[in-house]
Amino acid sequence: MLWIEPLIRQLANSYSKVIVHTLYNELFENYPLSNVVFRKKLNVFEKIAARLRLPFFITLDQAYEKEPHMHLLHAYQKAARLPLTNEYPHIYLTEAEKKNYAGERPYVVLNLFPESYRNFRKVYGVDWEEVVAFLQAQSYKVIYIGQRSSTIPGVIYYDTSIREMLSLIYNAKLFIGIDSGPSHIAASLSVPSLLFFGSVNPVYRHFASLFKGQIMQKPCEFAGCYHEAKEGAYGTTCRLVGDSGIPKCTLHSTENVTASIQSLLSSIK
Repeated sequence: MLWIEPLIRQLANSYSKVIVHTLYNELFENYPLSNVVFRKKLNVFEKIAARLRLPFFITLDQAYEKEPHMHLLHAYQKAARLPLTNEYPHIYLTEAEKKNYAGERPYVVLNLFPESYRNFRKVYGVDWEEVVAFLQAQSYKVIYIGQRSSTIPGVIYYDTSIREMLSLIYNAKLFIGIDSGPSHIAASLSVPSLLFFGSVNPVYRHFASLFKGQIMQKPCEFAGCYHEAKEGAYGTTCRLVGDSGIPKCTLHSTENVTASIQSLLSSIK
């Protein structure tokens, strides 16, 4: 949902009023353009317009699923018949939100998929307890956000609202996680990030020239197979190990991860 923000700015430059229908209006609080209105519910007329696909109603449902071999922002822009641009979404925090967590000891935000998630989106081979100890040895606090299956010793777990999460990520020294909503927030806020990708091609999720961080993804002869799924399907079964094994693209080592973290931390000190 965050990636529709560049479209909103594009449309606002051409139309006197733009109504954005989304269930996640919290992402767009403090929006500075007066001709943009965010709604969680449409009125009767707008619902009819949506159902009839009238020209002034733009629907982005299934936009990137229909165009799996392009960046999701470009898929949205193509669906909306807008020029394609390379940019990250804008997130607008109040001064008070920017100050939230600013007084905390320097910290790193961690976000991983739980064990119940699809194997091609998870991270294998990493001793996260050792990674946390490595960060703590350098005086960083480690804060975990999102769903989890188990507890990592030494980690502080936060259950936040969307706006609190924005503040938390904004003030982090580093974000470590999988290809998820929080990771795109971190990238949009220019927070240095170490992101793990499995079957998803990161070229279709981030802009290398603008991304501040490193992508972790192991080579595979079927790289990017996520994008070969049938339209609307949520990824494909790994051709090498099925649904229950460890896909090659997701298998990392603790040593490689800590080395990448050290490289990123050294660059921002």
